[in-house]
Amino acid sequence: MKPFEGGKERPFMPPARPAGGRKKESRTIFKVGVWYIFVLGAFAAYTNWLPQYRGEAPPPPVEVNMEEASPEKLAGLGKMIVFGTDNPSTAGGTVPIGKGSCPLCHMFFTDQRADRCPALIGEEARSQNRPKEDRYKMFAARYVNGEPNSGIKPHAKPGGQYLIESEYCPNCYVVEGYGIKGSHDMESPMPIINKPPIQLTDNEIVAVVAYLQSKDTPEDSSKVTAKQDWEDYFGRRLTPAAPAPQGIPPSRPIAYAEDTPEQIVKKMGCFGCHKIPTVAIAKTGLIGPLLIEKTNAPHRLKSPEYRKALREGRAHARTPKEYVMESIMHPDAFIVPGFQDDMMKDFGKKFTFDALEKMADFLLTLDEETARKEGLDRLPQEKEGSLLTRS
Repeated sequence: MKPFEGGKERPFMPPARPAGGRKKESRTIFKVGVWYIFVLGAFAAYTNWLPQYRGEAPPPPVEVNMEEASPEKLAGLGKMIVFGTDNPSTAGGTVPIGKGSCPLCHMFFTDQRADRCPALIGEEARSQNRPKEDRYKMFAARYVNGEPNSGIKPHAKPGGQYLIESEYCPNCYVVEGYGIKGSHDMESPMPIINKPPIQLTDNEIVAVVAYLQSKDTPEDSSKVTAKQDWEDYFGRRLTPAAPAPQGIPPSRPIAYAEDTPEQIVKKMGCFGCHKIPTVAIAKTGLIGPLLIEKTNAPHRLKSPEYRKALREGRAHARTPKEYVMESIMHPDAFIVPGFQDDMMKDFGKKFTFDALEKMADFLLTLDEETARKEGLDRLPQEKEGSLLTRS
């Protein structure tokens, strides 16, 4: 083609593309668009999976005014502490989990799934007989000088005092069949409720007991004696909690990037359930697995149980670090065989992302040899077996 014709410049026209080429180009653009949307969706899902807490003021604790609260109001406050709502649903066998975390282990409704600790259906009536049992008297004799973890000497009389006592001293009476494996039902898996990680105040504990006393007979407020039970048990008046200074919201522990792993373990109460090598306060946990994630995480990722969780869409980790982070943020994504779904579900509001990464990196430095050096062993229900009996 000549560029000039008749003294005029002829515009350059690119050769026409075959129709098939245009279709191919359209398909390529479509595929790129789909892939772009997929990447954006995956990124959004991942960021939502990560902890969203960035230092905002946490919700205040449940206010309990003991001077003004009627039995009905006190029981209602206790229900809020247990479930986080005054209208808990049991859809799918689960119930909402409130600040007290009680439904993680205890059954409150017949269609609820929870069996690590005794069912609390009909507990008010049952509690009246506990202090009269020979088994209770046996525990009272065992701890005549005080139970080591709480310092409490079992001395409940009416059922309300027994319920109060069980919150502060779970080992003061362990229901048969519900003790820690290997303890012959002499040690309870339940944490001390006024200590980390749950750390309810005295007034909140009284409210929870008031709810238990009213739960099965809400029309009979005469059974709600929790405040008097507390005062009779401890021999002193139950005083209102001191209010927070004006302008400073009540706080709860938050893990920050500048915290050391040991500080995070203490803040989050991990030591209450887990044994963790190299952490001085985490040598006695008897509820969760031994945390040696340099050994555990790769093994768990390859296990048939975890692969099943992946197929079902419950779990998503592909690397050991992702597994550890998932275990903290979404502990119900995969339950280690031999254990119950007992871990707190609110760590997404208690960890900054940098603190989460720091904790995962730390746990991934711990292995079997680290545990052996400190004489720490797996629990009997961990299917990998003892570390200390191997040759």
